[in-house]
Amino acid sequence: MANEDLIYRITRAVYDRLGSTVDDTTVEQLVTDIYDQVRTTTKNTPSSSSTLDGSAAQLGTAEGSSDRMVISVFGLDHPGIVAGVSQILAGASCSIIDINQTVVQGKFAMVIIADTTRARESTAELKDRLRLEGQKLGVRIYAQREDLFNAMHRI
Repeated sequence: MANEDLIYRITRAVYDRLGSTVDDTTVEQLVTDIYDQVRTTTKNTPSSSSTLDGSAAQLGTAEGSSDRMVISVFGLDHPGIVAGVSQILAGASCSIIDINQTVVQGKFAMVIIADTTRARESTAELKDRLRLEGQKLGVRIYAQREDLFNAMHRI
């Protein structure tokens, strides 16, 4: 959980500095950029014992958390929603690890956990494709790296 704790601390610092009026998308982008820089620096430094959490060896140990994406889909129910989202993921070489969907009085809700380890595109590109597919399908699609999702929901 060292990754999740580091992301939580970065997220908390960003909110503390920018205030509560900052939108979540901006915070997510800043935290992602900072975290990626820390990970890259840590991987490229032979004796990197001075990371933000003091544990370079643990920085990459949260099992797959930065390689998974949480995708939430909301809207009015109609045929093709699951197919549309899963086709985007399949086209990007992402595997669905877990999926849960429900319909309540005509309202559709779905959460997917996807493995992006073999993704042929960046997280940002995949998020854009999912958002555009959501517009075509008439639903809202939100996607976020799992480690960022977990850390931001601790705040």
